[in-house]
Amino acid sequence: MLTSLIIAYFVLHGGGAAAFTSQLDQVASHIKKEITVEATKKQALAVVETAQKANKTFLDSRKKDAAALGKVLADRNATAAQLDAAMAPLLAADSVATAAMADMVFALKPVLGPSDWGKVFPPAPAPKPAKGS
Repeated sequence: MLTSLIIAYFVLHGGGAAAFTSQLDQVASHIKKEITVEATKKQALAVVETAQKANKTFLDSRKKDAAALGKVLADRNATAAQLDAAMAPLLAADSVATAAMADMVFALKPVLGPSDWGKVFPPAPAPKPAKGS
């Protein structure tokens, strides 16, 4: 039951697709800042804008399912099975939307090319060595 409640909390607060909102904004910012060829910049921003619109549409569409889950969560006598049933549509839709967002981000790869890709998606900094090592 506790697991169901924890999952429900995360589902109600956006799930995987909601995380893409800030990531797409960050990608757009990197493109505007790092890409110097105007045609490439314009094409890349168009891909990101398409992804942003799709993500917003998805987040708006899930409000109905989230409301249904909210009603189940408000019932103190709700069972784990009821929670699972209320979460199922949200989890399925979130999985599909997250995969679609990832596909849209990778649609930038042929637009940007290897050097621009590295500018827009810089590698993560190397971890700092532990003290005493």
